[in-house]
Amino acid sequence: MPRESKLMQLITQQISVEKEQIKHLTKLRERVGIAAARLFLLEMRFDSEKHAAILTEMLEILRGLPPGISLWEHELEQYVDETLVRREFEEHVKIESDILAHLKEELKRTKDMGLKLLLQNIEEDEKKHHGIIHALVRNLYKID
Repeated sequence: MPRESKLMQLITQQISVEKEQIKHLTKLRERVGIAAARLFLLEMRFDSEKHAAILTEMLEILRGLPPGISLWEHELEQYVDETLVRREFEEHVKIESDILAHLKEELKRTKDMGLKLLLQNIEEDEKKHHGIIHALVRNLYKID
């Protein structure tokens, strides 16, 4: 159990780091006048907010996780319509594909390097999301 408590301690510390980053990025953004830089700082702040929320939920789940059980094996105690959830995951895979196609078109159409940089960053996030959702579907429903 010491490793698990150390992990939980590390997660708690990371939550604090993310929250400090949010404060820092908010203040920094107020002092920056370049539009592209302000947008990127906003995106970074949103990422830190997302990370803090995910880590907080992770900590809550880990606290209730029985010993020797992985997240893939642990089912939260609530009613879930598996057919509906699977359909929604599969629909999300299609939506992510559409988003990626749309971003690719936007990237082709802009010459503005500030916009291009921000759009590329969003595209990388969407590619990552697309890969994760595929992994979830594969692991949850044992399909390829």
